[in-house]
Amino acid sequence: MWWIILLIIFALIFLFFWQSLHIVISYDGEFKLIAGLGLIWLDVLKLFDKFIENSKKDKPKKEKKEKDKEEKPKEEKNEPEEEQPAKPNVFKEVIELRGFDGAIDLLSEFASLLGKFGNGLAKHFVIRKITVDYAVCGDDAADTAIKFGAISASIFSLLGVIGSYSKIKKRNVNITADYTGSEDSQKVYIHMSYRLLSLIAVALAALKDFLQIMRREKSINARIRARSKARQQKAVQESVNS
Repeated sequence: MWWIILLIIFALIFLFFWQSLHIVISYDGEFKLIAGLGLIWLDVLKLFDKFIENSKKDKPKKEKKEKDKEEKPKEEKNEPEEEQPAKPNVFKEVIELRGFDGAIDLLSEFASLLGKFGNGLAKHFVIRKITVDYAVCGDDAADTAIKFGAISASIFSLLGVIGSYSKIKKRNVNITADYTGSEDSQKVYIHMSYRLLSLIAVALAALKDFLQIMRREKSINARIRARSKARQQKAVQESVNS
């Protein structure tokens, strides 16, 4: 019986991570950012505004509590605080043992790892729909035509770059030159999704590569320290024998 319950739990976990995280970005005179997972959809910007408002409301209460704490006499502690040993820093060890050249090599490896992680994320990123409605206006007909050409080139170049990294399922771009209008008008709608299972797989792969780099660097530093210690002991022994 227990294995059936365990199987159901694993199935539910798998179904949860098989879902896609949806992000909708839209602009129609007002910028909106909505995120959804399954049946739960949230307006991210409204939540952020509420969080800022609540933090401002809570700030006077926190200041009052801090003042009350300051007014209370503090008990003197006679017991000496134990100093915790500092954790070894790999970057400092690399600079000390191999100089800045070694540090630069390590940073280049981390930059390569970050690029690999970014490419992995973009590879599984799906843009379900892009809709752009842009009416271009200028001071006169010639200015409108020039702006129309520049904006069209910029938008289609941007879409080309996005398409080279991520899959675009549907796109609808409508750019027009409005010779009678007084100002530009824009409407943008972007619907993106990312499967949670793919995100976890990419993150775990990046974490694995990161840990391998750290283990290798620690091993190299340990070998360099051992060789340096051996040379020092040999020099001391030679000085004693002489």
